Amino acid sequence: MSEIPASRIGFDFDGVIADIGSAFLEVACSRYGYCSVTLEQISSFQVEDSLNIPREVIEKIFQDILEDSIGTGLKPLPGAIDTITRISEASVVHVITARPMIDPVKDWFAYYSPRSVLDKLNLIATGDHDNKEQYIREFGLTHFIDDRVQTCEGLAASGLSALVYSQPWNQDQHSLPAVADWAEISVLLGFKHQEPGSS
Repeated sequence: MSEIPASRIGFDFDGVIADIGSAFLEVACSRYGYCSVTLEQISSFQVEDSLNIPREVIEKIFQDILEDSIGTGLKPLPGAIDTITRISEASVVHVITARPMIDPVKDWFAYYSPRSVLDKLNLIATGDHDNKEQYIREFGLTHFIDDRVQTCEGLAASGLSALVYSQPWNQDQHSLPAVADWAEISVLLGFKHQEPGSS
C-alpha cells in the first residue's frame, strides 16, 4: 500500500484509538461480576452474539463507558497517542465516532494527549455507524480506519479507502486491507521509527 498523507486519513475512536475491548472486560468484571470473559471470546461486533451476558447488561456496560470514558478505565491502544501527536504536527487529526456524545471523548483526549494535540483535533460524533461517509468527504479525506467491518465495507463500496483495525470481533469476516496496530499505521503514514515515548 502506498504512503497515505496524514491530512487525508481519519479514524474511528473506540476499537481504533481507544482500547474498548479491555475497558469492556474491566467494567463487566468490576461493576457487574462477569469476570471470566476474555477478549478472544468477543468474536462479533454485536457483543451479545458471542458472550453469555444478558443484552441489557452489555448495554449498561457500554453506556457506562460512553458516559465516563476516563472513570471506566478506557485507555489508548499502544502507540495511538504517539502517532496522533505526530500527525498533529503536520495536520488536523480527524476522529469520527459513532458515539452519540462527544464531550466524554473530548475529556478523554484532554486526559491522555498533549495540549498541542487538542488544538488540532477535529472530533465528530455521528450517533450512527452508517453515516460517517458524509463527514469523511466533507473533510476531504480519502482513507478511514475503523474496527467495524460493515462500516469499512460501506465506505469501500462508495469509493473510499477503508482499512479495518484488527480486533477479535472482526477476524476472518472481510477481505479488506487491515492494520494490526499503530506501528503499522505509523509506517503507512511514512513516519520513521521512533522508540516508544521519544519525540
